Amino acid sequence: MPRARRCARQCLSILTLSAFLGLLGLVGTWILVHQPVAIEAREQIIQVSRGAGLRQIASQLHEAGLIRHPLPFVLYAKAKRLAPRLQAGEYVLSASMSPAEILDLLYRGKVMHHALTIPEGATLRHIAALVAGKGIGSEQRVLELGSDPAFIESLGLTVPSLEGYLFPDTYHVTRDMDEADLLTLMVRTFDRNYVPQIVAKAEGLGLTQHAVVTLASLIEKEAQLDSEREIIAAVFHNRLQLGMRLQCDSTVIYALGEAFQGNLRKADLRIDSPYNTYRYAGLPPGPIANPGARSIAAAVAPAAVKYLYFVATRENGAHHFSKTLKEHNRAVRKYQLNR
Repeated sequence: MPRARRCARQCLSILTLSAFLGLLGLVGTWILVHQPVAIEAREQIIQVSRGAGLRQIASQLHEAGLIRHPLPFVLYAKAKRLAPRLQAGEYVLSASMSPAEILDLLYRGKVMHHALTIPEGATLRHIAALVAGKGIGSEQRVLELGSDPAFIESLGLTVPSLEGYLFPDTYHVTRDMDEADLLTLMVRTFDRNYVPQIVAKAEGLGLTQHAVVTLASLIEKEAQLDSEREIIAAVFHNRLQLGMRLQCDSTVIYALGEAFQGNLRKADLRIDSPYNTYRYAGLPPGPIANPGARSIAAAVAPAAVKYLYFVATRENGAHHFSKTLKEHNRAVRKYQLNR
């Protein structure tokens, strides 16, 4: 047999063997990435860091017992061209998932979400503490952004603080969400809830958006019963129209900040702060909390009543409303002093 023919046959045999081995490798890889490590397994929370490479992720999954071997995972991801598209975040994974299923979750960014509930009437400081408590962000960073002029302006607001504009709701967020994105989400939710009907009613009353939100925050802090929101709104509107001081305890508490000990004293009512509505007439310079939709609606739709005073009855959060100071003083003696 000529030497050239023997070489050709050898080369063909080598190519055939290489193709067979390559095919065998592909089949083996396909089998490995479509078979889970276990039929049943507990769920694990895996944090994929920002900037983590494919091999680093594969090693992390292997060490957690979620895949048998890193190499088939890496080869499969490269073959599917998914390597540069895997997303960082917190994932709920299990060894009962195949590597291909895990890879699909990482590609689609199906990260774990946490419920963050912002209650109506929460302050910026309270919200910052809730965010930190959930491990979602830094308390200090939230407070900094909440009064950062450049960041606030980027949200389309011309106010000194985001106090009042962080809409109370339950947000489903991820741990790798940064503080700026989280606050933006809350402000955008406020925007969606400050509906055209509110704008129209506010214009009819001659109120700016900032005035509405400020007034709504006072209503939010004072009203415990939904049925009383519009009545409390009417008291504030009536006082403003008459040039009376609002004398709202909640504004004094806000002015005191961390110095508030749980009970207002007469000395507290003398604090020199623009938020002290016992000393200064009109609305305070800004919201004292973040009001919900019901209080915002009440701020522009006060009840048609002539009340000028209210005092808590200490019964189910209800208040006694009065038109005159004489009647109010009797109610104070009945519901507060005598107790």
